[in-house]
Amino acid sequence: MPKVSIILPCYNVEKYIAKSIQSILDQTYSNFEILVVIDGSPDNTLAIAQSFTDKRIIIFDKPNGGLSDARNYGLERAKGEFIYFMDPDDWIEPNLLEDNLKIIEQKQLDFVVFGYFQDSLGYSENLISTMEYIPKVKAYYKDKEEPKIDNYHVGLLGYAWNKIYRKSFLKNNNFEFIKGVSLVEDILFNAPIYKASEAIYFNQKAYYHYIDRIAESQMKRYRPDFLRLYKMKFEVLKSWLDTWKVFYKQDILSTSIMGGIRYSIDNIFTSKNELSFLDKHKMVKTLFNEVEITKNINYFQPKSLKDRVFKFLVKHKMSLTTSFIAEFIK
Repeated sequence: MPKVSIILPCYNVEKYIAKSIQSILDQTYSNFEILVVIDGSPDNTLAIAQSFTDKRIIIFDKPNGGLSDARNYGLERAKGEFIYFMDPDDWIEPNLLEDNLKIIEQKQLDFVVFGYFQDSLGYSENLISTMEYIPKVKAYYKDKEEPKIDNYHVGLLGYAWNKIYRKSFLKNNNFEFIKGVSLVEDILFNAPIYKASEAIYFNQKAYYHYIDRIAESQMKRYRPDFLRLYKMKFEVLKSWLDTWKVFYKQDILSTSIMGGIRYSIDNIFTSKNELSFLDKHKMVKTLFNEVEITKNINYFQPKSLKDRVFKFLVKHKMSLTTSFIAEFIK
């Protein structure tokens, strides 16, 4: 029986899947299974996955249901005691499983969080830069008076791919990804986990290589449901932070809101959105009048001149000026 089930949801990743799988096979810890979930992918991802002969690789070919559905599909079929969700266009360091399993078993944890590298690649897949994001604390405890969780660590806590989970913990609490949700699916999955936990433990090393590809970032599609998604993110974050009585709650929530506004405006004015300028402005105006934005904007602490200008525009509901700026720099 495998100790760890690695769930790899795949859609249109023929360029990257081989490196991803190979980085798993190169692990110093060997008692695992790889559940490759082909989520109705129309390219050659399936054939590439099938070219690997390692018996630890189990391939499922299912109709397309989205990332969350593919992860849940893998979770339902996982045989391991522990679960690791990985994205198929990234890769991992050889000691990820060995080091983190040692921690989660020695401390009898329900999950462990580790750091990651953000590798920025150019058009020819050349490495432009690498940023390392590692936890700066060893743990946060729910019963400690107003735990001082900050924005940096909330960022680390948002992802699914820099954690190993105990399967029984996920199953017993019915934790799963929300089908049909994209963009914020990881934090919607993780925030209820933190809310139900007594502590959050970190491994202060980086093991995961998150790949940021310039060519793909410029092709991001327009998301008409962006406002609904960020409302969902805000609500689950607030519920967790309220339960834990986190000291920096308002700072975290206001930063999350401002990040959501920025993304929303970028999304509205993306070249993929074919609406007229007037319709786009109406969307920005609606956004600026959201109740939670009005309630939390004063808590936002600008870190730069750009932040201060943006806060001023949002606070004073200058939607037309913001729209003109967004259209100009598009």
